Amino acid sequence: MKKRFTNGLTLHELINYEMSRLAALEKPTKWEQYRLAEARRIIANERDDGRFGKLFELLFVGETSHKSKVAKQGKVDGYFWLDGKRHKVEYKTNGGRIGGLLRKISPDTEYIIYIMEFTTATYPLKSGKIGGGKHYASVACIFKVSDFLKLLDHLNATKMLTAPVEKAVQGDSVKLCKHLWEYPLEFNPDNRYTTDDFEDIELW
Repeated sequence: MKKRFTNGLTLHELINYEMSRLAALEKPTKWEQYRLAEARRIIANERDDGRFGKLFELLFVGETSHKSKVAKQGKVDGYFWLDGKRHKVEYKTNGGRIGGLLRKISPDTEYIIYIMEFTTATYPLKSGKIGGGKHYASVACIFKVSDFLKLLDHLNATKMLTAPVEKAVQGDSVKLCKHLWEYPLEFNPDNRYTTDDFEDIELW
């Protein structure tokens, strides 16, 4: 099967690429038609701050996927190929509570696909100019959840949230974003992975 996604695409690039590809298909399957219609509905809602994360989950799937909706809360986000079988996986963009992620993890759902894209906050400089406002974006990477959490701790890419008090991914961590470009397992939904791919992997 020919891979549709090339390496090195960032979040917005992935979304734009796949929506354009689906729209250009001469004979799309019904699932591809459903995905494109749902993607257009999501992206049109500018009041939804989480719309790009939803689009990432909806569109960044295997070519034969029957996915047509974003997963409901508490349900598995998607699947990828592992050791010749479909395996559950969680999708995540930018920040979010780590406890919520851990509560979803079970022996058959222990992998996460993560990507980030953000612009740093602006602040006034003594010169009168404005600092910050820099844009950063990563590629999509696939991790064992345990490895992902180790990397967050190593890079100090977490923060504490309140109500309830809980550790969360720091969704604007420049160190984490830059590190994802060096991580060896960039995710491609058309790839076939094995458990050996995740053994003895260099996290940093």
